[in-house]
Amino acid sequence: MSRPFLTVLTAPIHSAPTRAYRGARRLLRHVVKPGVPLPQTSPYPGHFALVRSVVEGLREIRADFNFNPASFGDLARVVYAPANEALRQAAQLKQRGDVDFLVAGPVNALFADECDSILQMPEIDLVIIPSEWTRDLYRDAPALSAKSRVCTCGVDVGYWQPTGRPKEQTAVVYWKSGDERFCEEVEGIVRQSGLQPRRVRSGHGQHQIFTQADYRDLLDGSTVAVFLSTFETQGIALAEAWSMNVPTVVWDPRGDAEWRGRTFTSGSSAPYLTPATGAAFRAIDELQPVLERALRSAGSFQPREWVVANMTDAVCSQRLYELIRAEAGKAGRAG
Repeated sequence: MSRPFLTVLTAPIHSAPTRAYRGARRLLRHVVKPGVPLPQTSPYPGHFALVRSVVEGLREIRADFNFNPASFGDLARVVYAPANEALRQAAQLKQRGDVDFLVAGPVNALFADECDSILQMPEIDLVIIPSEWTRDLYRDAPALSAKSRVCTCGVDVGYWQPTGRPKEQTAVVYWKSGDERFCEEVEGIVRQSGLQPRRVRSGHGQHQIFTQADYRDLLDGSTVAVFLSTFETQGIALAEAWSMNVPTVVWDPRGDAEWRGRTFTSGSSAPYLTPATGAAFRAIDELQPVLERALRSAGSFQPREWVVANMTDAVCSQRLYELIRAEAGKAGRAG
């Protein structure tokens, strides 16, 4: 059987002896600890939202690919490795001549020098970035910027689907950035606009106190969602709200943002916000008029329709697959 065109690799491939050792260890655990279940492993190792979308989308469009093959013999000559350990292994395999074309991004690193400058490894041929503004983060690495191409990941529009239940006079307040006093001020304005805020707490390095099911349920019953984040490279949670047919009012300050102790200039808090999906405000005194205008014109928004046309798993994976085929073809590695 011939190898596929593409391998999506998010976990390193192990040698046959290592695989045998791991299998024996799992069997031994059943003997040593009978009745104790093995730790659960994710079906999508790596960045769950990205990997799930890419893999499920590629399956949906019947792409010629495989995912985390067990053996080196099943590895394609073109490899997409959006996970650092897998990316480093793929770079070594390219050095040996076992891989012809190597794709990374967008979740391996945010900055060019992050994670020991992993995205600047010379073996990488193509770097996927989630939005055009994130290219600015590579301004000190022009070679990296030159090999970067924009491609989003999608959302599961089957899971993120409204039930049709009547909307309540509530608004989800998705709090990711800013201090709590700022969030409370926003919630006060939401109340003044006739809605009851329902807070969802998220943040870099902070414990998320909601599940996907909780978030979906809150969206399903809400009229609008207000998002508080100083920057988003894509905005998956926004797309999930849109898929639930909930328009968003987004704080988009376009100023200094912080990530892991580093300050940089944010390009956008909602790179894919459109008139079909919501509206933005820069300063707190702009929120009430923007929110009330959005509520008055709620019928003009078509957020789910926009997502179904532009940001499903299949749509985004089709773009990714075609992009990789085109760039590999230019390099003479189309397979």
